[in-house]
Amino acid sequence: MSHPTNDQATLQPGHPHAAAQAGLMEWHRIVADLDWESLPALLTDDVRFRNPASFDAYVGKGPMVAILQTVFGVMEDFKYERHYGRADGYVMEFTARVGTENLVGIDMVAFDADGKITDFMVMIRPVSAVMSLAEEAGRRMATASTPASA
Repeated sequence: MSHPTNDQATLQPGHPHAAAQAGLMEWHRIVADLDWESLPALLTDDVRFRNPASFDAYVGKGPMVAILQTVFGVMEDFKYERHYGRADGYVMEFTARVGTENLVGIDMVAFDADGKITDFMVMIRPVSAVMSLAEEAGRRMATASTPASA
C-alpha cells in the first residue's frame, strides 16, 4: 500500500472563491425552501453526483435533482452542523433522521468559476442509516416512475 506524498496530494488551503461562496448560499436557500425547481440553474450540465448507496457517479442535472428531491423527502430534521472550505468548494457536515434512526453525513461540493456545482459527493454513517435511506428513497422513486393503471 502506498502512502500519498506532498507531490501526490494537492492541498488547497484558504477560503473558497467568491463564486463558490455565492453558490453555497444558493444551495442553502434551495435546501431550506425545498426549492428543487431552482436546483438545475446551480448545476453544470455534466455535474457528477455520488451518493453513499452507489459507487458509480450519476452524471447530469436530471438524476441529481430527482435523487436529492426524493432523499430530502425521506430525511427528517436535516441540519447542517459545520462547514470546511478550500479553494473550489466545501465539505459540509449534516445530521438528520430516517424514521427513528439518526445519521451523520457530509456533502463534499466543488464549484466552478461561475459558482455552479460540478461535483457533489454524499457520505453517511452509520451503514444501517444508508441502507434505510436507500431502501425508502428507491421505493419512492420506483413508485413515482411507475405509470398509473388505466
